[in-house]
Amino acid sequence: MRILLFVTACVLVSGCSFFRKSEATPPVQPVEAVAADECYTVDLFTEVTIEQPEQDVPQAHQQFLGEWGGGAWNDVWCHGLLISKIYADGRVELVDMHAPYAPWNQPATAFRRVGRVDAEGNLRFAYGTTRRSYRVENGKLVGTNNGQFGNLSVELVRQDGFAITETNPVRLSIIPTPNPVRLSQLGLIAKAGG
Repeated sequence: MRILLFVTACVLVSGCSFFRKSEATPPVQPVEAVAADECYTVDLFTEVTIEQPEQDVPQAHQQFLGEWGGGAWNDVWCHGLLISKIYADGRVELVDMHAPYAPWNQPATAFRRVGRVDAEGNLRFAYGTTRRSYRVENGKLVGTNNGQFGNLSVELVRQDGFAITETNPVRLSIIPTPNPVRLSQLGLIAKAGG
């Protein structure tokens, strides 16, 4: 009889936790593109080379090359891009970086991604259910993000002063900060406390 009571109690307790509502992520309202000068994402532990484009890459596509930052999605989630290579067919190699953001349970991240510049001059890439688009306006990189957190906007500014004038590749080598936190097997680190 005690075993039956024990089993019944366990079923009731587990049933209560099974039917408990999970807290949903609050919806994010779209806003105009925003810049946040104090934004910081991650330090790259490995060197990333920004390669000079071949001569057959359209000038309009070349303007994307370089390191972009100083912006936050909807003024809350810091974001940066390091666009390292662009091909004549519009294909783009980049590193997509984000600072941690606790309200959305997002860790600091940096991922290598491949995008494409479309016929309208927008840099686009996607992963999972997230769709991104960027365009250069008045020397700034204006982006939209459609994904699990709704429609987000960001405005990024050049962080490196990169200009397409040299014939040799430009190398960005960022020195890791003290007490780094390892992010992934890609060899990327986040700034401690950042």
